[in-house]
Amino acid sequence: MLRRLAPAVCLLVITASIAVALAPAAGAAELLDRKKLTKAVAATVTAAHPDLPVTKVVCLPKKVKRKPGATATCGVAAGPYALEMLVSVTDKLGNVTIASTQAVIPKANAEFLVAANATLPATANCGPAPYLVKKPGESFTCTASFADGTQSVVTVTPTDVAGNAVITAAT
Repeated sequence: MLRRLAPAVCLLVITASIAVALAPAAGAAELLDRKKLTKAVAATVTAAHPDLPVTKVVCLPKKVKRKPGATATCGVAAGPYALEMLVSVTDKLGNVTIASTQAVIPKANAEFLVAANATLPATANCGPAPYLVKKPGESFTCTASFADGTQSVVTVTPTDVAGNAVITAAT
């Protein structure tokens, strides 16, 4: 017997976005300071996810102009996860915003979403990893288990980088 899970939206995590001045080193007046940029990205990830140690940050392009609208994409090794951050230059002074391009969803939050939207009491399992890292629109599956021993595979799709998600299918 198939149990239906009602579609829902639930705020699962908060994405970090900060503004910092990345004044250039002497002689490089038109570029952001790379060391300050990587430190700022690492600090942003650490503030959002203190339990995920940042071990590496690589930003491309390596030379980012200090020009409003200029962007860089930074890959971040945080714990066992590969995160992606978008850096956007906001002014000529080198102020930037740093924002995630992915939802970093705690497994417990995803499991709560699934269980809370079941039409019958259920427990949910969204896998062994403590976080689910997905881009908006990139689905993942969880298993809902019911008291009578039956199970349902539930597809969950993040709708934004803040971790809002909807249940898009249950079979």
